[in-house]
Amino acid sequence: ITNVEVLKLAVRQNFQAGEYPISMSDMYVWSPEECIPEFFLDSDCFRSMHKQLGLDDIRIPSHCKTDYSQFLGFHRLLLESEHVSSNLHHWIDITFGYKLRGRPAVQSR
Repeated sequence: ITNVEVLKLAVRQNFQAGEYPISMSDMYVWSPEECIPEFFLDSDCFRSMHKQLGLDDIRIPSHCKTDYSQFLGFHRLLLESEHVSSNLHHWIDITFGYKLRGRPAVQSR
């Protein structure tokens, strides 16, 4: 666990807990391409390490209640589905490929 004071030196000096997503849906809206692999493997990543700063655990969809393991299982089931497998190349093109700029970017929106 990285100490908050170290994070302030390296990442952001004026840390404001309210600037960070409080739920998975907020996380996807805020930064969908930056969900780290742990979001699919380790349920501990949803638990706040900095509750003393006002950062609560990340909220997950209500159908999972507070069962982070259930959320991970559901999420992995979706990610490993045929639909995702057959459309993954579109996401790669938009995120890393030729659909980043220009006409292909506009057409893919």
